[in-house]
Amino acid sequence: MSAEKTPCISAIDTTNFARQIVLDFEFAPVPKQRQRRGLCNEIIEAGAVKLDYHGNVMGEFSQFVQTEFTEGVAFPVRELTGISAVGTAMADPLYMVIKRLSDWIGRYSAQVVCWSGADRRQLLIECQAKHIDLSAFPTDWADLQAFYTSIMDMSSHGCVSLSDAATWFGIEFDESTGHAHSALADARVTAKLLKQMMDGDYRVSPRAQEVRQRWGMGERAQTRLSSKCSELGDLLLKLKAEGVGLLRTPFGLAWRGCKREPALLFESKRQPV
Repeated sequence: MSAEKTPCISAIDTTNFARQIVLDFEFAPVPKQRQRRGLCNEIIEAGAVKLDYHGNVMGEFSQFVQTEFTEGVAFPVRELTGISAVGTAMADPLYMVIKRLSDWIGRYSAQVVCWSGADRRQLLIECQAKHIDLSAFPTDWADLQAFYTSIMDMSSHGCVSLSDAATWFGIEFDESTGHAHSALADARVTAKLLKQMMDGDYRVSPRAQEVRQRWGMGERAQTRLSSKCSELGDLLLKLKAEGVGLLRTPFGLAWRGCKREPALLFESKRQPV
């Protein structure tokens, strides 16, 4: 894969992309005796949700993946994901799934949004180990976990799980999404969090206190992100009145004026692999 085609992490940006592809992989550990070329895990399921720049769902992608080095699906992984050995054995190998996923994304400019950088790292490592071409795959990636870890004031506690962020903001894993740790269900919930961010509307759920207690945190007074900074609240109202999407403005400047943490800025921070 050429250097110019190497995916990189950047900020969430709906100004320059026609599509946001919310992507999630489930993967299983490769037994040590079968590990090859640094590959410790293999992708066993891919799930994605395609959003337009307003955050509206345009389509979904879901497919199991046949493994090459992992024999079957270990019991802990089956319990966590609900994926059976039969499901992966009957599936197509990764190179076919990636080709199908790339075709589904299309030739429009697109940014891949994931919850944490683990999915991106796994894809790069596995495709390199299996000599899979990623030249047709989007090269801009964004980590939504970093953003939510900051606005939840959890930075000093480590990274926030998808389920905790969903609980905090009143988004449920239910019949409409599927169970947690299913690739498509996780992508659907991540897409809802992304839409929430694009709308600039972060309503904290009463259940947020459950998460705070689990993390050993105290009471939280504010219930809206805009209460953190009066300038932000005024700007959100102005943007809504003008019918402008939150991320279709030079919003990084507004955040900088609020003196928030760097992770809250929507400026590109690209890090070559």
